[in-house]
Amino acid sequence: MKSLRSVARPISVVALSLVLLCSLAAAGETKATLSKEELKTLLANANTPADHEKIAAYYHEKAMHLNAKAQEFSAQADILATQPATVESKQGISCLSTSHYRYWAKIYTEEAKNSEALATQHDQIAKGYRSTSGLVATATQK
Repeated sequence: MKSLRSVARPISVVALSLVLLCSLAAAGETKATLSKEELKTLLANANTPADHEKIAAYYHEKAMHLNAKAQEFSAQADILATQPATVESKQGISCLSTSHYRYWAKIYTEEAKNSEALATQHDQIAKGYRSTSGLVATATQK
């Protein structure tokens, strides 16, 4: 019975790690709405509602990606929590421990919140431009 456990555990950990790596690789293949260079240029020179909407879309997409990563890491931590204790109890935090995956899930969740806040900020800036341009247009018509 013990030999079966000693063989099954590493196999399940390797299988779960492969699934996680494949899902992260697949998520990385999706192209962002803007490249980092385009984002830097837009952030430096954004002066139209369309510019700020592009920036907001970039941050919304980034937040969605980070939330997905956080959910994956949280799920991995939940799976590992059902397994018997590994090296974590003997040698500190292992990369295959629940605390490792919970830590990264927390980090990705915080980054997603920050990205969502930036997206909301740029949405508000775009709305501000639209409302002030609407006021200017009605003032010039009178």
